Amino acid sequence: MRLIKSTAIAAGICLSINVTIFNPCAAAEVPEAVSAGAAVPQPASPEGVSDVQKEKLRTPDGKVRLALTLAGGGARGVAHIGVLKVLDDEGIRPEFITGSSMGALIGSLYAAGLSGRDIERLALRGDLQKAFFPIPLRLKSVLYFPQYCLLRLAAMHPAIGIYSGKSLSRFMEKHLPPNVRNIEDTKIPIAVTATNLVDTRSVWLTKGNLGEAVRASCAVPLLYRPVEKNGGQLVDGGIRENLPTQVAQAAGAPVVLAVKLHSYLQKVPRKEFDTNFDLADRLTSIFMADIESCAVSGADVVIEPQIEYMSLRSFRNADLIKAIAAGETAARQSLPQLKKLLRAEATASRSVTRQ
Repeated sequence: MRLIKSTAIAAGICLSINVTIFNPCAAAEVPEAVSAGAAVPQPASPEGVSDVQKEKLRTPDGKVRLALTLAGGGARGVAHIGVLKVLDDEGIRPEFITGSSMGALIGSLYAAGLSGRDIERLALRGDLQKAFFPIPLRLKSVLYFPQYCLLRLAAMHPAIGIYSGKSLSRFMEKHLPPNVRNIEDTKIPIAVTATNLVDTRSVWLTKGNLGEAVRASCAVPLLYRPVEKNGGQLVDGGIRENLPTQVAQAAGAPVVLAVKLHSYLQKVPRKEFDTNFDLADRLTSIFMADIESCAVSGADVVIEPQIEYMSLRSFRNADLIKAIAAGETAARQSLPQLKKLLRAEATASRSVTRQ
């Protein structure tokens, strides 16, 4: 049974890689702007972003100076918390946030009004782990696969996904401020990316229930069931746009700050991926790194925490603390460049205003 479980998960991730690896810059394709999950094809402008898409994004009167883009990466995404803590300490506040998968979850909490330290407390007391794995993965797999196989033998079509994913939307509902339920309610405008399995395209979730949007963006195929919206089947945004800088560009931000999670893929001994789960983790990291490398051209400042030691499923406190610290270190190293760009942009804005 363990073989069936592990092989199925690894096979699903390999399928995702086959879709992406032959065109690692697939994320650069013009995505679809969505309202509450409704996909609307958009014509591309020469810059790769349509005027219609820009109109779909909720930005504060078009006065976006700094857009923050947070990549997906499972448990590695807690490094974003370290970055947010540094921005808080420095009094640097983005006017727009884009995120995929774990980046969407953490970015949404931050956009709703939680501080970096608030989110850190949720991570270190185990709330994040419970959101992703309300029942331990191995136990849940043992319960899921026999039932799934029996239903298939009976010519039935059970939902595909070890977890329903509802624990993710419940987590968001529990920890969001009382006045924030929809994406439109957040203090900082945010766009969450997902991938539509029906037409294989990326979608930008800019309206509707925030918890459901995060659930869709985090729905790793086979682990979590797709989220159905208006005929679409939405899954992990990282499949197409793991580092959604294109959305930040569409917001018209003169400065785009991106946090990249898969920069430091080092050579490792074979024993590091000698199980199906570890192999799937390694393969996923490779194709995420390819997708992110194609998106960095859309960023003005790139923060790259060194968290290569951490698996996508590692929610051990020791690993989380190291990842958050790595995010802080990388963010502080990028501060001089970021501040310089923000000063230059502020000067340019004042000059335009005087004219």
